[in-house]
Amino acid sequence: MKRSIIGLLILSFISTSCSNKVVADFEITNNTEFTIDSLKVEPNFSDKGKYISLKKGEKTKYKSDMTSIDKTDGAYQISFLLNGISKTEVFGYYSNGYPLERITKIEIEKDTILFDQILEK
Repeated sequence: MKRSIIGLLILSFISTSCSNKVVADFEITNNTEFTIDSLKVEPNFSDKGKYISLKKGEKTKYKSDMTSIDKTDGAYQISFLLNGISKTEVFGYYSNGYPLERITKIEIEKDTILFDQILEK
């Protein structure tokens, strides 16, 4: 009986550990006078991701799936269109394909982007 339970626990642990998703969390605020289009935040080695739009003054949560990226070190990249102008900026750091921060707060201003990485879990 004990062997069955131990075997079942091991099998359950293996199956759940293989399906764990790696996700980086972001909170993005649009502090500009314009709607932001085609916004995405992804590891800078990734060309896929979901695009969102933010109206002026709007705040949203954004999750970047990092499960399928190489287990290397790198940075994130934010890209978007603001008043018809394409903006891109590299920021932050992840290690071995995993985010170091619990959440990154991003504030998009008229002429700059502010990043606040919250590290504690």
